[in-house]
Amino acid sequence: MHRYLYISAILVTLVACGNSGSVLPKEKMEKVMWDVAQSSELLNGYVYYKYPEQNRAALNNVMLDKVFKIHHITREQFNKTLDYYEKRPDELKTIIDTVVSRQKRTLGKDTSSSSTPILSRDGSATL
Repeated sequence: MHRYLYISAILVTLVACGNSGSVLPKEKMEKVMWDVAQSSELLNGYVYYKYPEQNRAALNNVMLDKVFKIHHITREQFNKTLDYYEKRPDELKTIIDTVVSRQKRTLGKDTSSSSTPILSRDGSATL
């Protein structure tokens, strides 16, 4: 449940940033959302803990921009796509369920009540 709330909070924040560009196909949006969730895990589970004085909003924006660059999309495309799928809750639920399911498989356990970061034993990120 924690993951749904966190992902939903990210989605609402990003939608408020703008809406132009083309809509991403569901499969690509799933990949982007996976990387958004992983970057959030890294920030929340490691960076903010180790460096609590950092500007969280600025770091979050930097990380999101990196995710968008990796996927060759713009923030506007992401926001427009998010808006599109929010108007189609069944499709958005499928995307979020796919991301959560992938996260459970990756961690090998149920993550709905855990806030375990995705880090290796030496503390490096495993995105």
